[in-house]
Amino acid sequence: MRDNSELTLRKQKDFNRVYKKGKSRGGKYVVVLYRKNNLGYTRTAFVSSKKVGNSVERNRSRRLMKESYYSVRDKIRKSYDIVFVARNSINGAIMSEVQRSLYGILKACDLFDK
Repeated sequence: MRDNSELTLRKQKDFNRVYKKGKSRGGKYVVVLYRKNNLGYTRTAFVSSKKVGNSVERNRSRRLMKESYYSVRDKIRKSYDIVFVARNSINGAIMSEVQRSLYGILKACDLFDK
């Protein structure tokens, strides 16, 4: 297993590459942007803007996205950069709804191993 810091997107140029050259899919609660990275492992980022709400709501939305992703992380293809962006509809959502939505988006993006 890799160090967690290595599995997280951190540099602005990596984010820009995903935003500009990647593909995206949106769901009710989350937008997923993804791009192949050729590193041999998948890096992720969980983003929640001020449109989502105050700091408590933004942090909760990131926690919901992270836990939903961690439940399917082992099934995700390797060598991708994935950015999860919270929508403001995530406020008030429960974990099972976010998990179901995220699973559907990742499946539609064809990011699961076959």
